[in-house]
Amino acid sequence: MAFDFCNLGPSPAELLLTGITGVSLLGGGLLAWRSLGHSAAVSHAAAKPVEFEATALKLDAEAAAILKLVQSYIQAGDAYSVSLAQASNSLPTIASREEVGIIVKFLISANARMQQEAAELKSSLEQSRAQIEKLHSTLAEAQEMGMRDALTALSNRRGFDESLAREITDARNSGTSLCLVLGDLDNFKQVNDAFGHLVGDEILKMFAGVLTECVQSFDTVARFGGEEFAVILPKTRLDAALDLTERMRRQLEAKELVLNESGEKIGKVTASFGIAQLGEQDDAERLIQRADENLYEAKCAGRNRVIADATIAA
Repeated sequence: MAFDFCNLGPSPAELLLTGITGVSLLGGGLLAWRSLGHSAAVSHAAAKPVEFEATALKLDAEAAAILKLVQSYIQAGDAYSVSLAQASNSLPTIASREEVGIIVKFLISANARMQQEAAELKSSLEQSRAQIEKLHSTLAEAQEMGMRDALTALSNRRGFDESLAREITDARNSGTSLCLVLGDLDNFKQVNDAFGHLVGDEILKMFAGVLTECVQSFDTVARFGGEEFAVILPKTRLDAALDLTERMRRQLEAKELVLNESGEKIGKVTASFGIAQLGEQDDAERLIQRADENLYEAKCAGRNRVIADATIAA
């Protein structure tokens, strides 16, 4: 189903001026929607940028510092060994008690220095260990954010590809089912042309929220590209995937979108979906292709509908 832009009153440009001007992007959002008598504003979940190179350089510097500490401790140990050797060589020629006392005091002093340097090394290594653990955590976060879509905070295409490959392997090893859903917002270009990209971005985030709310914790929702999204459903057969996707479609269709400040109606937004279940001969590319073909069929059949595999691919 397409947006109905008839009887909207002012032009889209006027709506943007009257309904969006002065609205902070960090506030309640540009859009609100009403569903079953409730309304909500779109939240903003911008991904925090993480500097990969800076973190990697800090890790290199910390590793170099540890190497330097260990080298200094080795040098101190060598010096202590020299002191012991000198004392050992001197003992046979010692004739008086006073000379023995001097050697003993020398060894005690050298041992004290060695213990102090060992304690300082241990403290420095503990500090470096804590710093490295922190940097590793930051690097892991950076890697995670590198597979996240900045707008929706979902997995991006790179994250999707890795997740799908992993889930296909797990499905093969465990002998369980796996389904892939591709969903695409209907007539989204008309929305962007009429109301601008800021409103379009809010609709994308709203759609991402609908998908995320419907799935389980072990499922993967990703932004596949543009206004197209993907949902990986491990341990899910085709009939269950179809029921879930129909629920996503209905929840999206039930929302009446309005500009948050002016209250002007935008209308309903809908999406079309294609579902494919993993077959014996499927790799990731073929599974995506079949889901995409079903999505295309849903678009051609009139949009706002779900098309699934008629049978599992052999």
